[in-house]
Amino acid sequence: MAEPGKVWEAFRSGATIVLQGLQRYWPPLAYFCRALELELTYPVQANAYVTPAGAQGLAVHYDTHDVFVLQVAGNKDWEVFEPVFADPLATQPWAERKTTDTGPPILLVDLQAGDSLYVPRGFLHSARAQARLSAHVTIGILAQTRHDVLRDVVAAAAGEVGFRRALPPGFAHDEALFAKEVDAAVSDLRHWLDSVDTGAAAAALVRRFWATRGARLEGHLHQLLLLETIDDATVLRRRPGSVCYAHLDGDQLAVTLGDRLLRMAAVLGPALQRVAAGQEFALGALGDLLDQGSRLVLARRLVREGLLEIVAVG
Repeated sequence: MAEPGKVWEAFRSGATIVLQGLQRYWPPLAYFCRALELELTYPVQANAYVTPAGAQGLAVHYDTHDVFVLQVAGNKDWEVFEPVFADPLATQPWAERKTTDTGPPILLVDLQAGDSLYVPRGFLHSARAQARLSAHVTIGILAQTRHDVLRDVVAAAAGEVGFRRALPPGFAHDEALFAKEVDAAVSDLRHWLDSVDTGAAAAALVRRFWATRGARLEGHLHQLLLLETIDDATVLRRRPGSVCYAHLDGDQLAVTLGDRLLRMAAVLGPALQRVAAGQEFALGALGDLLDQGSRLVLARRLVREGLLEIVAVG
């Protein structure tokens, strides 16, 4: 727990106040970040930085994710430099690459309240507040990379007993002999990679992304109280920021709603597609797809699970 007095003393001495992970706490930013996630299919985070007049928050550095800077109050002078290390991964932070040989800046800009700036990952940058207090929000885009894909594919090699065998005892005593063991392991990996079902690997990665988007359930208790009032005149809509990813799994439809997985009859696919489109609709409008009992059961289930919300009762 931060002590306000100590925070104020540090701020008065030139420290920047950093509010991390605001997408988890403040609904406006939560919905903004979720909208970006649904569009980009990358995780998105938001941090806020409040810097006293004339102070510099961080020295020249790069981030391992793309950043959109949204200036909220005051103004800040930004310097951006060419990368010294292209497209760094999360495991390749600036702390391991620090250098003073940045070259001249490629961009000098004074961000005013309401301005924005895009800084791709790996581009060196720094910023300094000017005559007044400065506040800005950074939207971090955590791009998924080909390295992420390959890491996950190779991790599946743990399912092969040959890759789980222990190294020869005493392997560290003879590098030349051990090199032959490494060569054999790499050769076996090449052969195993030829058998990888890339379609299945891609599907697994896609489903994992959707399954790790937490549900946005503000006001959900009130929605649950209205469940028994739903009828054909009830107006519903897809809840803002909700996740809905569906795929056929045998004769069932597997529906990922963030951290929950529903299974339903495949025949419900057209109705699910319509309600997930995002437009408001009266439940009776599904009459061309489902009988009254089926559409009532579906609506109540999807409101309960947080995909739909009730806009108006009949």
